[in-house]
Amino acid sequence: MLLLAASLAAVTVGLVEKARVPVEKARVPVEKARVPPAAARADAATTLLRTLQHRLLTGSRAQVVALAAPAAGPGSPPSAAALATLHHNARALRVTGLSLHYLGEDRALTTRQRRALSNTGWVGDVRLRWQLGGLDRRTGTTTVAVGFHTQHGRTSFVSAGPVEGRAAPLWLLGPVSVRRTATSLVVAAGGQPASTFARLASHAVRDVRRVLPRWRGPLIVEVPGNQGSLDRVLGATSGTYGGIAAVTATADGSTDPRAPVHVFVNPRVFGRLGRHGSQIVISHEATHVATGAALSTMPTWLLEGFADYVALVHADLPVRVAAAEILARVRRHGAPVRLPGPAQFAARNPALGASYESAWLACRLLAHEYGERRLVAFYRASARASSTTRAFRTVLGTDQSTFTRAWRADLRRLSR
Repeated sequence: MLLLAASLAAVTVGLVEKARVPVEKARVPVEKARVPPAAARADAATTLLRTLQHRLLTGSRAQVVALAAPAAGPGSPPSAAALATLHHNARALRVTGLSLHYLGEDRALTTRQRRALSNTGWVGDVRLRWQLGGLDRRTGTTTVAVGFHTQHGRTSFVSAGPVEGRAAPLWLLGPVSVRRTATSLVVAAGGQPASTFARLASHAVRDVRRVLPRWRGPLIVEVPGNQGSLDRVLGATSGTYGGIAAVTATADGSTDPRAPVHVFVNPRVFGRLGRHGSQIVISHEATHVATGAALSTMPTWLLEGFADYVALVHADLPVRVAAAEILARVRRHGAPVRLPGPAQFAARNPALGASYESAWLACRLLAHEYGERRLVAFYRASARASSTTRAFRTVLGTDQSTFTRAWRADLRRLSR
């Protein structure tokens, strides 16, 4: 347009499937082990989270891992591996402003799940705040689920993962690789090629600055290992972004204009793009970041068309290639009656590609008729007003109906 392996993951809502460990094996073999009363659990969780927060920022790997719940059998406990990964990710990303605040027990667990946990621990909702050091200028805030274990008066960490319907940072879900350039950061999981995305991101910043020279970045690109992980990172229902190659969104899934904004890649769709397509998508999303478009309410055709204009203006692709889908539709059915709106940009629209292309050709026509600088001014005026009505009149000296007729004529001309 942003799981840790856990011995409680089989009963914790939303944790990564491959991290599941049967609850029976996760139980501490002490028959009299019982969780403390609710008030004591809250105090113990608060103390543990405060310690974890401090050690993730300043402690060693061994100090962080020491907070893990004990193993139920031979070998290291899954929670120890999870904490080691969390420590590595936090350091690699230079996480700052970290805050872990206990909110209360997770009420979404079923009676059966609570019964399974009753002898060993509980799951709590925790407010997580964080920044990626040196890059995020603002703090992301979300709620995550944390599993706790108690034995002999000691409370320890079991797991961490997303709360259903809430975004969770990629670095919380499992191991990530990190690539930095002077203007970008790539966070990749599941074996995704971080170095490839770093090159795409750096090129995207250059593309944007050729049209918007005042923008300096940075551009942060997150690449989950699969589409399911993307859904968890964005707090989306399954399949929401099934047909989208990438989306620009707040890092915490909120609608807070103060939240950091990142680009999130859908590897299933993105992997099918060629060299040109890959760069166009990342440059398109970088334009959204540069213009603060993640939460914009301006008309969709201008929002998306301008981003494609920036991505394509120096791409050296002929129109017959870059707009092949919409031109074919014009030859078959004639030019669209109106500029594409939200329904035409719905992720499940089978003609989604044609909608993007028609919006791009609208912005291309504006730049041709009025010049690139006035296109940029028109875009900014429309963004401020959440409407193009006044901007057409004051910036371009025309109106949308007149422009729409010119756009339809241009589509017919190009399709011949």
